[in-house]
Amino acid sequence: MTRTRDEELLLEAVALAQRGRTWVEPNPRVGAIASRAGVVVGSGWHETFGGPHAEVTALAEARGRGERPDTVHVTLEPCSTPQGSAGKKTPPCTEALRAAGVRRVVFGAADPDPRHAGRAAAELRAAGIAVEGPLLPGECGALLGPFQRGLALDRPWTLAKWAMTLDGKIATVTGSSRWVSGEESRRRAHALRASCDAVVVGWRTVEADDPELTVRHVPGRQPVRVVVDPEAAIDDDCRLLRTARAHPLWLLVAEDADAAVCGRLADAGARVVHCPRRALRRLDLASAWRELRARGMRRVLVEGGGGLVAELLAARCVDQLVAFVAPKLVGGRAAPTPVGGDGFASMDQALRVADLHVAASGEDLLVDGYLQD
Repeated sequence: MTRTRDEELLLEAVALAQRGRTWVEPNPRVGAIASRAGVVVGSGWHETFGGPHAEVTALAEARGRGERPDTVHVTLEPCSTPQGSAGKKTPPCTEALRAAGVRRVVFGAADPDPRHAGRAAAELRAAGIAVEGPLLPGECGALLGPFQRGLALDRPWTLAKWAMTLDGKIATVTGSSRWVSGEESRRRAHALRASCDAVVVGWRTVEADDPELTVRHVPGRQPVRVVVDPEAAIDDDCRLLRTARAHPLWLLVAEDADAAVCGRLADAGARVVHCPRRALRRLDLASAWRELRARGMRRVLVEGGGGLVAELLAARCVDQLVAFVAPKLVGGRAAPTPVGGDGFASMDQALRVADLHVAASGEDLLVDGYLQD
């Protein structure tokens, strides 16, 4: 099949967009190509949640080369929503395209959000810019599955991340877990933290590992640190609480947690968020996750432990899995695994992971995929 030049450039943009996988959800994966007289002068993709959009990156690359592109090919209809509206973190790409003097925009797929579909095209045409599309709705629309899922959520997009040995252990029988994965995987894990609004652990993980949950191995913003702590049992001397005034710390506690203890934790710098209880030492996590969304959290990273991950899976509050698999064997019948809980009785009950992707991460493997509904 012979492709037109417009289609060829859009397919190049699709390949670029795929580089944003894992880093941008629930935002869409988007790629863009800027050209002048048919010659590519800039390219880009949406690299991380909350970061510059693909069109802006492509235009910036062209500008850095001293070029003024006349056309931009982009896999998705450009965004037109003002910054700050509905939690949007960046200015609308329609403004960037107008400011750059672009005369023609070709997009591959329409925005699936009914609030925005068609709006960008109308704005650009009103500014005298020729707009064509959707030109490749099949190929470009295939990028948008996670984005469409995210549009329907009333809670944050949730990634569950862990590092495990090849035999599926996240620690030894004695609890030793430093370090399961290699240096490159730890760097990527910190980059994942920096791409999220919050990083979440359970109270047992705090008790066992005394983590700090800060972004250290890469430059980037510090997410809110969140502990699921139904009984407000966090140790006063743990590193999270000691650093609560330097780095935000939220504690999700039961509505009937001891008021005096909660007051002491608040005085130490933690934000105490009361949530409905499901059972002893258990929160109603579906309600708790809706509360996180109501407080502005759109993308959260859960780093364990296995009990919390199992509860979130049961509550249908996990969208994406990211696992670093190290070439190590530790054995041990009682050694902890990434997903705890009671488990399923039969294999046909197992949760399915779709669109699986495997890549090298230093000496480890990085495996990620999306939970099927």
